[in-house]
Amino acid sequence: MMVGAHFCFSLMIAIIKAAQHLQQKRNLDAGLSSSFGTWESVLFRSLPMTFICLFVLLRRKSAGKNHPKLQPAEWQWLVTRGVIGAISMACFFYGTLHIPIAIASLFANSSVFLIGILGHVFLAERLTAKRVFFAVAGFAGVVLVLSTGFLPNHQSLAADAGPAGSAVNPIDFLIAFLSGVLSAVAYFSVRKMKSVPGNTIILSLSLSGVLLALFAGIFISPLRIPSDPTVLALLCLSGIPAIFAQYLMTWAFQTAEAGFVSLGQFTGPVFAALLGFVAFGESLSALQWLGAAVTICFGVMMPLFSEQNVQQKIYSLPQGFVSAVKERLRTK
Repeated sequence: MMVGAHFCFSLMIAIIKAAQHLQQKRNLDAGLSSSFGTWESVLFRSLPMTFICLFVLLRRKSAGKNHPKLQPAEWQWLVTRGVIGAISMACFFYGTLHIPIAIASLFANSSVFLIGILGHVFLAERLTAKRVFFAVAGFAGVVLVLSTGFLPNHQSLAADAGPAGSAVNPIDFLIAFLSGVLSAVAYFSVRKMKSVPGNTIILSLSLSGVLLALFAGIFISPLRIPSDPTVLALLCLSGIPAIFAQYLMTWAFQTAEAGFVSLGQFTGPVFAALLGFVAFGESLSALQWLGAAVTICFGVMMPLFSEQNVQQKIYSLPQGFVSAVKERLRTK
């Protein structure tokens, strides 16, 4: 479920990046400079999800399936999930539109190193010395990639990777990095709401995203909804994989331990790197590849080497598959 979720997330940001490139091309041909940005992306990401969640919840209510009454603590975590998650989403989309999507995805998924620590502090989940070592080593790889955004004259991507071919700003890297830190708190809050329906949790994020985008459009900068029908269609299309991704990810975090879920989480930067290279010609520097490799390596090794129950689950997967095939053949 987690691998599928991160493939869908990577597809979503690739579609948004394609819409951005098309908008810039149309603006260049027309002699214009304005283009959609972070808040428009958040709005188009959140609005369809909000309608779907409301539709599902209302349909369940009409069918006599009343929503369980939430406890005060669950309401607090639900609001936390929504607000912090929406801010993290905005930081992530900002990074997607200003730096290579592979790096933006890597920063967003670095939350896995903090989730384990939060799980130990608030959920009393076991925290071993091995887990701490792998978390620190993996986070060091993230910091290495982050540092390349502050190195003078560091060539990090192809000439067209930044908006309109502009040079990468260190602040762009820092804002994208914050998405991982904030999403760690948002993801952790999901683990505190195992009895809360998934649609309610997803609604808290999507509704917060809509309100945040509208707030930014009123008090920060006016929303610039694209008038080009193709660009607008791409932005609307980006919401489809986002819907699948959100449901798959929420399912994974509610039903499995954080350490086990993290095995699939680092497929996101890999998918994003492939899509960024094929679709946009984005290329990373050797230093960034090194940092990404260190992060992914230690991120995957952390649960495999430090959590015995995760090892048992991994080993049981092929055994269970073989047993199922044998049983199928026997019944045939």
